[in-house]
Amino acid sequence: MIPADLISKIARADQRPALIFADGRTLSYADLNTRTLRFAERLGRGEKRLVAISADLSEHVIIAYLGALRAGHAVAMLPPCDDRLWREFLSAFQPDFTFRSADGRWRLVEESRPGQSAGPLHPDLALLLMTSGSSGLAKAVRLSHANLDANARSIASYLELSPADRTALVLPLHYSYGLSVLHSHLVAGGSIFIPGVSVVSDDFARLLGESGCTNLSGVPYSYELMEKTGFRTKALKTLRFMTVAGGRLAPELIRLYRDHMRANGGRFFVMYGQTEAAARIAFVPPESLADDEERIGIAIPGGSLSLVGDDGRPLDRAGVAGELVYAGANVMMGYGADRADLQRGPRSRH
Repeated sequence: MIPADLISKIARADQRPALIFADGRTLSYADLNTRTLRFAERLGRGEKRLVAISADLSEHVIIAYLGALRAGHAVAMLPPCDDRLWREFLSAFQPDFTFRSADGRWRLVEESRPGQSAGPLHPDLALLLMTSGSSGLAKAVRLSHANLDANARSIASYLELSPADRTALVLPLHYSYGLSVLHSHLVAGGSIFIPGVSVVSDDFARLLGESGCTNLSGVPYSYELMEKTGFRTKALKTLRFMTVAGGRLAPELIRLYRDHMRANGGRFFVMYGQTEAAARIAFVPPESLADDEERIGIAIPGGSLSLVGDDGRPLDRAGVAGELVYAGANVMMGYGADRADLQRGPRSRH
C-alpha cells in the first residue's frame, strides 16, 4: 500500500510547477514523477524495507523521500547533523538503506548486517519520525500511509489549498510540521518554493515576493525572528495566509500578524499539533482569532476533541478538569523503540 492521495498528483505527470528553487530552477510534476520513479527503482519494489534519510531541506531529500514511499517502503526522516541520534537509530532500527550526503555527494547505501535477520515490516508503515515526548528519551513515532493521507487532506481542506497555491518551505523535513507543509501542497496540486535562505536573511521577503508565494508557515521562533527584520513592512501582494504551530506564540505577536494579514486581505492561522498525529490536531479559524489567544481552537476536519475524566468517560459539564483527548485517522500507529516494533500494527486511534 502506498499513500494514494499524496502520490496521485505527482503521478499525473503534467507540466505544472511542483518544486521551485531560489536559483530559478523549476521541477514540474512530470519531472518529479520521473525522478521519484527512478529513485524507487534504485530501491526495488520487493520486500518492504526501511530507508533512513538525512533530512536536509533539499531537492535530493524530497525526491528520495517520495521515491521511497512510491516504492512501498518505510522511511525514517532523521536530523542531518545529529550524529548521536544517527548512531542510536542505526543500532536500534537497523535500516536496510541509508541516504546521506558525504564529500559533497548524496549516496544511497544498502546496509549489510551479516548474521542478523529482521522480521518483515508492517505493511501499513510509511514513516518514522523521532520525538522525545514527555520522557525526554528519543523514540520513533510510527505513521501509516493512511495517517499521512488523512492529515494532508485535512490541512488542504481547512487552508483551502488549490493548485494555485505556492508555499515557502523553511521548516526542516525531519520535523512533522515541515513534512505536513510538503504533503498538503502536493495533495492540493500546488507548488513548493525552497528559498534556501534563513527567515532573517535580507533576501527572504524579496524571494517570497518574486516567487509568487501565497503562504508561509513557521514556528513561534520564526515569527520572533521575522519581527526583528521588519517582515511586516514588506509588500507581499500574493501572500494570502500565514500559519504558526510548534509551540506557543506570544499573544502580542498573534495580534500583530492577525491584524497585518487582515489589513492585506489575508488570514492568519494559529494551529496546534503533535508528531503523534502526523502534525495537526486543531486550529483557530482566523475569523475567531479575537482576544483569547490561548485557545487551541477546533479539531481539524476528520478529527474530534473531547474532555474525559479519570475514569475515561467524557465530561459533560463546565468547570471540571479533565484530560484532552484527540481522535482521528491521522493518529499514529504507536511508538517504536527498535526494529521489532516496526512489525506491529496500529494501536487505538486516539
